[in-house]
Amino acid sequence: MTLAAGLAIILFGLCGGLHARAMAFAMHLTDRKHITGTGALLIALYVLAAAHIAEAGLYAVGFFIGESTGIGGFAQSDVNSFMDVFYFSVVNYSSLGLGDIYPTGHLRFPAGIEALNGFLLISCSASTIFLVTTRRHS
Repeated sequence: MTLAAGLAIILFGLCGGLHARAMAFAMHLTDRKHITGTGALLIALYVLAAAHIAEAGLYAVGFFIGESTGIGGFAQSDVNSFMDVFYFSVVNYSSLGLGDIYPTGHLRFPAGIEALNGFLLISCSASTIFLVTTRRHS
């Protein structure tokens, strides 16, 4: 359990740091007088979406590491590629939770932390997009 908790804490921090940089980058890119409205919205959407995909990818790597160290696995026998684990991670990160793939053992702990982390960071993205679209340039 200690290894699973440590893995979850590391992934939580890495994703938080990555997302903070992505939000600052989106704000910086759209902080120009000639980039407003739809253009600013699209820039922010693409930057933040790329960050979310990368963060889900970090968790997928974490699940792969966790599985290889024996702290857990996946109940389905057909989860045998990184893409399967990445798919699970995206579904879990977004809190969609389809349930067609689910973790076992202590790997369930980082999965729960991923859902919390995803919810928090998606909320931060919504806040950033609001700031980008309502900013007034003088």
